[in-house]
Formats: sequence, structure tokens, C-alpha cells
Amino acid sequence: MRPVVRRATPADARVAAEIIAAALAEHGLPFEPNGRDADVALFGTRDDHDDFVALKDDAAVGIVSVGPHGDPGVAWVSKLFVRKAARGSGIGRTLLHAAHDAARARGYVKVGLRSRIVFEAALALYGSEGYVHSDEASATGDVVLFRSL
Repeated sequence: MRPVVRRATPADARVAAEIIAAALAEHGLPFEPNGRDADVALFGTRDDHDDFVALKDDAAVGIVSVGPHGDPGVAWVSKLFVRKAARGSGIGRTLLHAAHDAARARGYVKVGLRSRIVFEAALALYGSEGYVHSDEASATGDVVLFRSL
């Protein structure tokens, strides 16, 4: 069954935090609601971002956000996470496509993202979708990737 993707609402911030915290914990990484993950509290609320939730059997199984990050013409994909039990079923790819479509609709010509190197499956997904490594170094040691829309 293909997942249903819908726009996020402010009420989805709690489930987004749960999905992200669980995925980070799998890799021994902390969820930082007052630091790196502070933007999760704004999930579904910002007019300049497009946030999406993937549903399977009426349960939230994945999330993604896309919006500006200071570079004209470049949208940034962030917080693409899928619950462990739902991975490998195309949900991440479906959410990524929703983010790309939303960025195109807003007139962006390129998308970028930062990913932690431990997220190997995510990096493989991004590579299969045309993302290439940037020479830009992330201050946090993350991998920085870009692709044209």
C-alpha cells in the first residue's frame, strides 16, 4: 500500500519529535530540542516552509520539511525521518519527492541538505535521487549534498 502524504499541521510537531528522537536513538545520538532539533517545535507552523507527514494505516510513519536557509534559489530539505518499522517501503523517497515538488512550486531551482554520516541508508537514497556531495563543509561535520530541481 502506497503511503498517504499530507501537509503537516502544528499538532504534528509532537509526532515529528517522537519519530526523530527514535531514529537518532538507534544511532546513539541525542534528540536536542533546545539545540540542533529546536526547529521541530515549529513543524507545521511556518509559512515559508512546507512540512509533510507520511501516513500508513492512518498512523504517522515519516516526516520531512523543506524551506529557505539563506541561499537565494536554494531550498533546504530537513528532518526527513521514517519510523524503523516502515523503512524500505518507499516512504522516504515519497517524502523526498513531496519536498522537491513543494520547492519547485515556490520557485526554487536547487535543493540542499545536511545529513549525518551514520545515516547510510538515507545517504544512499539521496545519491539515487541525484544528490551530490558538496565541497562545502558543515560546521557539525555532517555531509552536505545538493541537487538541481
